[in-house]
Amino acid sequence: MNQLADWFACFEDLALFDRGLPVPVSREFVVESWKPALQFSDPPKSFWFIAEDKDGDPIGICGIQSINFIHGDAVVPLFVSQEHRTRGFGTALLFRLVELAFDQLRLHRLSTVYRANNSATEKLVTAAGFVEEGRIREGWYANDQHHDIVHVGLLKSEWPDKRRIIRERLAKSPFELVMRSRLQE
Repeated sequence: MNQLADWFACFEDLALFDRGLPVPVSREFVVESWKPALQFSDPPKSFWFIAEDKDGDPIGICGIQSINFIHGDAVVPLFVSQEHRTRGFGTALLFRLVELAFDQLRLHRLSTVYRANNSATEKLVTAAGFVEEGRIREGWYANDQHHDIVHVGLLKSEWPDKRRIIRERLAKSPFELVMRSRLQE
C-alpha cells in the first residue's frame, strides 16, 4: 500500500491514468481511500493485484473493478510505474486480467478509459483487441489542457485471436510476472 501511495504522489504522472483525483493527495489519503476497494464483498465487486519484479519489488497495480455478474461486464484499470514502462509489463498485466475476467469470472465484456493523448495506453489496449466505443470530448484536464476521454471495450468473442498472439509474444519476454491478489502494507 505504501508503494501505491508513492506512485500516486506524482500527480503529473497519475494524471495520465486517473482523472478521479482532482488535486494532489497525501499518502494517508491514498491508504484510507483504497481500503474499501480491498475489502472482501460477496459477490466480489473488484479484484486488485500488485505486480512485482523478480526481486519482489512492486512495478504496477491492476484490477478488475465495477464487476457486474448479471450483465457480465467490468472495468480493467492498470498502472505501471514510470521506471518499468515500455518493457512489456503493461501487456503482461492486461493479458492476465483479460484471461481472469473471461476464463475464471466468465464475463462477457471488459472496458477501460484513457486520456486521448496517452499513446502508450492506446497502443496497449489496441494490441489487446479493445475497440473504441466512444469519447467524452475534453473531459480530462491535465497539464493545463483539456483532453478527450476515450472509452474502449473488448468482447469475449474478440479475445481468442489476440490471446494467441499476445501469449506468443509474452513467451519470448525476458521477465516473469508475479501478481499478488492483495495489496500489502
